[in-house]
Amino acid sequence: MQQQHPIYALLSLVNSPAAAADLVTRATSAPDLFTFAYLLHSPALTKHLRAGDQTKQYIDLLRMFASGTWQDYVANQSSLPALTDAQTIKLKQLSLISLASESHTLPYSTLLSELSLPDMRELASLVVSCIYANLISATLDTREELVHVSAVSAGRDVVDKSDMSRLKSAIDTWASRCAETIEDLNNEARKVRENAVQESKDVKEYNRTVEMVNKQLMAPGGKDSGKDTPGAEDGLGEAMDIDETSPMSDSSTKKRKQRTAS
Repeated sequence: MQQQHPIYALLSLVNSPAAAADLVTRATSAPDLFTFAYLLHSPALTKHLRAGDQTKQYIDLLRMFASGTWQDYVANQSSLPALTDAQTIKLKQLSLISLASESHTLPYSTLLSELSLPDMRELASLVVSCIYANLISATLDTREELVHVSAVSAGRDVVDKSDMSRLKSAIDTWASRCAETIEDLNNEARKVRENAVQESKDVKEYNRTVEMVNKQLMAPGGKDSGKDTPGAEDGLGEAMDIDETSPMSDSSTKKRKQRTAS
């Protein structure tokens, strides 16, 4: 659970605005912490942040990491603390989660623009980092220049009522994906059943054809019926007919007639 993250153990040590701001910086830089509502709802932390003139902005920064995006930060950058490299990567990862929750097909051009990334190499690195952090499940389609998101494993914090519409939109998108997946599975199941029925018909038709051909071959007058005629196998029947009309048969007849006349 997020409440067990080591960062939260430092809450009990916060005793000044500076210490509170440092804790926010640590939390928003941690590579394995992606939800921040627990810190926002900590009375001690927010109390110390509001007590310092230079630390009030850290509440807004924490809120930005909880439910905002990179573009939100860019639009309000002048009133927020500057980000470290680690914080920049973290906020862009969180922004990618938000984008992936809204659409499961993300064009490279959209991501490059929304996340202010200089090239596709940086984009691929960011997407891969989110995959390895188990934030999303996705594949990079370099040919079509698309990121195909199959699942969003991590959600964003719901900080106030304004986040409810975003949450509802994410749930509606998820429900739509589930309905599409179910429809695809039903279509595949129907195709499998139809193929099985057609294959069964083909097998039955083949067996009927084989049986019909066998009956024709075994019927009287069929191609194989001559095998039952005596002498058919060695050709003796035909040989006997040939002998009766052969020249040798005429010669034998003449000799018999000569012996009878004498």
